[in-house]
Amino acid sequence: MTAPVTTDPTDPGDPADPRGATAPGVPVAVGPAEAFRRACRYEWRHLSALRSTWILLGVVAVLSLLTGLTILLDADAQHPVGSVAVADAIAWSPLATQVPALCFFVLVLATGPVSTDLVKGVARTTWLAVNGRGTAYAAKCAVGWVTGSAVAAASALLGSLSCAVAVAVAGAPQPAWSEVLTPAVRFIGWMGCWAVLCMAVAVLLRNRTAAVLLLVLWPLLGERLAGMLLRYLPGLAGVSDWLPFAAGRAMLTDVSAYAADDRPFAQALVGSHLATPVAAGVFCLCTAAVAAAGLWAYRRRDVTAA
Repeated sequence: MTAPVTTDPTDPGDPADPRGATAPGVPVAVGPAEAFRRACRYEWRHLSALRSTWILLGVVAVLSLLTGLTILLDADAQHPVGSVAVADAIAWSPLATQVPALCFFVLVLATGPVSTDLVKGVARTTWLAVNGRGTAYAAKCAVGWVTGSAVAAASALLGSLSCAVAVAVAGAPQPAWSEVLTPAVRFIGWMGCWAVLCMAVAVLLRNRTAAVLLLVLWPLLGERLAGMLLRYLPGLAGVSDWLPFAAGRAMLTDVSAYAADDRPFAQALVGSHLATPVAAGVFCLCTAAVAAAGLWAYRRRDVTAA
């Protein structure tokens, strides 16, 4: 199989090549790794050129810095703030909202570029620029994963700094920050998977509005209702533990780390009895399955006429 060929008008050629520099506009062979790198650069330039990207990131930064205010409600000199409370605050209370609040911002970032490509008819330009649909899709997944993970990492760092300052101002002892690291890493991985899920669902539905509604309503309501129905079916009561976002909540929230009195309530909100490592594996596998379905759709469906 021959390497893909592309025309790069900015490539001056290799001065060390005895044949001399390649004339601008002359087709040159590009290997798969180089094609993927260029595709990722193309996707990142597309994403970073949008004003909405930086507006959303600014909102995320501000809200992350306000995380310490939620910790102030529990912080005082007599009652030290626990690492569980800090980890939950950094993840933006996934127990209360079923998905971290940061998801709603990453949802916009992840669905925008792919929906624009498919709906407005510019995907053909993307495919020509990056040597094929498969390369374009892989680059979208990679850039989406890095973007989601990086936003979550920055949010977790800013949230941790905000919490540390808030606890110090309240005169309370600092939490065990070493115990916050592992939940924060799980949160970062969760957000990377979420970005890939958002992109893949947008590809499958070919409609940004429908994708946003599904990704908002299914974790909040749909999966809860499905889990309740499964409990009434013979032999399927335990299946609800393995549903994607039930496993995702179990990945984010280690119920065993809660105090004994708080565990029943936390367990009811999580909705899955899977151990945290198992839940992480289930959520990652579900992400891979949806991403594979998105690849199938992306490679076989044509774009909508503008």
